Amino acid sequence: MPHQRLSLSLGYDVVLAEDFGGLAGELQACLPGSTRALVVTHPRIRALHGAALAAELHGVGIEWLEVPEGEAHKSLDTWRALVARLLESRPDRQVPVVAFGGGVVGDLAGFAASTVLRGLPFVQVPTTVLAAVDASVGGKTGVNVPQGKNLVGAFYQPRLVWAPLATLDTLPVEERRCGLGEIVKHCIIAGGSALARLEADAPALLAGEKAAFAAAIADSVAVKAAIVERDPLERGERALLNLGHTLGHAVESVLGYGAVRHGEAVAIGIVAVARLGVARGWTSPRVASRVEALVARLGLPTRVPPGTSAGALHEAMGFDKKRARGMVRLVVFSEPGEVRLESVPEGELGALAELGVSA
Repeated sequence: MPHQRLSLSLGYDVVLAEDFGGLAGELQACLPGSTRALVVTHPRIRALHGAALAAELHGVGIEWLEVPEGEAHKSLDTWRALVARLLESRPDRQVPVVAFGGGVVGDLAGFAASTVLRGLPFVQVPTTVLAAVDASVGGKTGVNVPQGKNLVGAFYQPRLVWAPLATLDTLPVEERRCGLGEIVKHCIIAGGSALARLEADAPALLAGEKAAFAAAIADSVAVKAAIVERDPLERGERALLNLGHTLGHAVESVLGYGAVRHGEAVAIGIVAVARLGVARGWTSPRVASRVEALVARLGLPTRVPPGTSAGALHEAMGFDKKRARGMVRLVVFSEPGEVRLESVPEGELGALAELGVSA
């Protein structure tokens, strides 16, 4: 598969590649003269793909820094430990921090890189569908706290994103499907034929066909990158990328980080917003049914697990980062490609929670 490259005006390239071949040259191009790299990963990814990465970067002195696996460890405690390890390695400001793994690794490593020496060069090497289409592009880094998801962090853009699609072969089926939640979101935002293409490719994606995933990832990254370029600090249009996240983040927080995968929680949030849109007259029943059917067809959940408290979800949404003066900017859609923000009183988010719980 030939490399697919997106050159962002933010100053870095996103490269979709078959494997690791060519990464060393890219690193030298964006970080000339660098002879060391601090690679942040977790033990399972290192065991699966560490040798291939090390072989490609044979001319670079790699120091492996392992963090625990899973969303439950995307915490201030893990960040503190990682910062301590980075400082122990005595880097100068030319030594890159390479995030080698999924979204948790990328968010932790990026936040740590943004704070050590007031900023070390940062490189993303995502190994999951979710990280390739979401966490690796756009410069959002951070950790979860008891009050909510990603409430502590920083905007910190990478110098390079290199997505080796060969790593998708070792993903569990559930992890591949999880990434489709964010891809559905991007297709709704993109409009046009994007959603129809995703519907047509659903059987191939469910079968794990790499060509289908490569196309879906490329289209999804293009949507996100274009928005991030126009609004890197989320002062306007970039907020549209939070479609499904108001309820989705609450689901993750209430059920415990890692109990529901991020892409699954986003899918639940998208369907709930579509249902609320029908009730409020924002979304046609036809569009809402189409989106819900696609989410289900892709093997993603359309509602929260039984027994989840709508009241607890409502309370968790009160910590949403997009709230201001008692209002929350909720991302809604009327048609694919027609996505906008609606200001909703915090007190009315209970209806969204109820719609996430019930059919």
